[in-house]
Amino acid sequence: MEVNEKQKELIERIGVFYERKGMQPLVGKIIGLLLVHEQAEAAFDEIIETLGVSKSAVSNALTFLQAKNYVIYTSKLGERKRYFTLKSTDWKADFEQELEHIADIQRFLEEVLAIRPGETQEFNDRLRDFCDFLEFFRNEIPSLFERFKNQRG
Repeated sequence: MEVNEKQKELIERIGVFYERKGMQPLVGKIIGLLLVHEQAEAAFDEIIETLGVSKSAVSNALTFLQAKNYVIYTSKLGERKRYFTLKSTDWKADFEQELEHIADIQRFLEEVLAIRPGETQEFNDRLRDFCDFLEFFRNEIPSLFERFKNQRG
């Protein structure tokens, strides 16, 4: 696939975004490439060629993305190539899974607060505030889903 300047710039910006989230820049660039790709999928060699990176770097990034369940691959009858695409089949289920992670974080922080010493009141208050927000957020999400569903018809 030939990428134009606007697509290249967007792929780079997506790479920087994911790098700021603590991931390798290539991980974000692969996500960006799969988002702008005209077929919404790319073969391994195509990723290497388009992004101008090594096979091992792409292999490591794709392994990470597959382990995180962000990317899946398919093959085509009669071809040995693997085609990678973003896993976007059920964003609601993915989001609900993320909400479970938030609930886990909230539970851990509640346990931490229960055993924290009182001498660090300012820190404890910030933790309590964060826990309260996480609970509020989790309670509001179902109504947001419902409003979204109603808005869509």
